[in-house]
Amino acid sequence: MSSDDRGDDIPRVGQQPGPDGPDQDVFSPLGIREFAFAGAFGELGAAFLGALRATGAVGESAEAEYQRALDSVRGYPAEDVDRLARRGWEELPEEAYLDRWALVQVLTDLRLAGTADALAAVVATPVPPERYPEGAHRYSTVGQETVIRTTAVEGLARLAADGSTSAVDTLVRHVDDDRRGVRAACVLALRELAAPVDLPGLIRSEDADLLEVRRYDVRDVPQVTRVDHIRYPGAGADVRPPPP
Repeated sequence: MSSDDRGDDIPRVGQQPGPDGPDQDVFSPLGIREFAFAGAFGELGAAFLGALRATGAVGESAEAEYQRALDSVRGYPAEDVDRLARRGWEELPEEAYLDRWALVQVLTDLRLAGTADALAAVVATPVPPERYPEGAHRYSTVGQETVIRTTAVEGLARLAADGSTSAVDTLVRHVDDDRRGVRAACVLALRELAAPVDLPGLIRSEDADLLEVRRYDVRDVPQVTRVDHIRYPGAGADVRPPPP
């Protein structure tokens, strides 16, 4: 059956049923969800959606396109951006992992001091239990949730580097987070910031190793050159990270 033979009551891709039929466009920047929450913010909402869409841009001009989209959002009051982001974080469905990550990544890259509250809200949100039985799916939902929150930690670290005391306070508060991945990200951020806090006295005893964690440029890390390093546990034990 051709598309022309389908009944008019069947919504097409990119449409949803409206009061008079399937004539309302659905705009989802990443092709996953409708960002209806942005509609209440007028031109700011449209600019923010443009930035969300640009996170998925490809090609030689992708980075330039993304930076232009971010600059467009920066033209609005940071407090309004914060309110928009918090509303989006509250309204986007849990399973919209990519969209939720994109929202947080845009906040992180905007680097607006007035958005510290939205980023703090992301970090403080409890991680839901694993949604897939072990072995039933190649992705862990807990893992995806953790990535979203550590992205927010990176955003807070950037704001802290710019002088935001509230961002520093949030990082300090979460060095004792229930989730080790978040604790590790916060400890690393505070160490790199050389924040005037007593990290050894704040962290859990089992997290002492986090004080030794360092960030590496992937180009400085020895790369796997033999497939045996992947196939057999311990086969790459001779590969060591670069010296301090």
